[in-house]
Amino acid sequence: MGDQVAFVTVGGIKYPRISVYWKDIIGDASSVDVRVSKQLMCPVICTEGYLFDCFTESGEKYVRTFATWSYYEPEDEASFGDRNCFPVSVLTRESKRDLKIAVAWMEANEEERKD
Repeated sequence: MGDQVAFVTVGGIKYPRISVYWKDIIGDASSVDVRVSKQLMCPVICTEGYLFDCFTESGEKYVRTFATWSYYEPEDEASFGDRNCFPVSVLTRESKRDLKIAVAWMEANEEERKD
């Protein structure tokens, strides 16, 4: 995430674009030797989208994202799709840094975020 923050406006509210890199759980039910067992590693997955919000529950931090949206003007109603909720603990170091930048942008531009 650079100096310029890209965003989308949905229902008059600006949401920053973010790439979230996170470590996924992987499993394998087959029986293998020690050498092959040691090769099993968590893959890093990339999710592209927009930062919806961050929150804390039971002492753990989470981030919610979305990638698709619609807005129905007559009802002044936004809908969000392709949504994810990640525990911040699974994010890579770089994504945690980028998330802090995006959250700081949201907080600093709270009034500007609303058109």
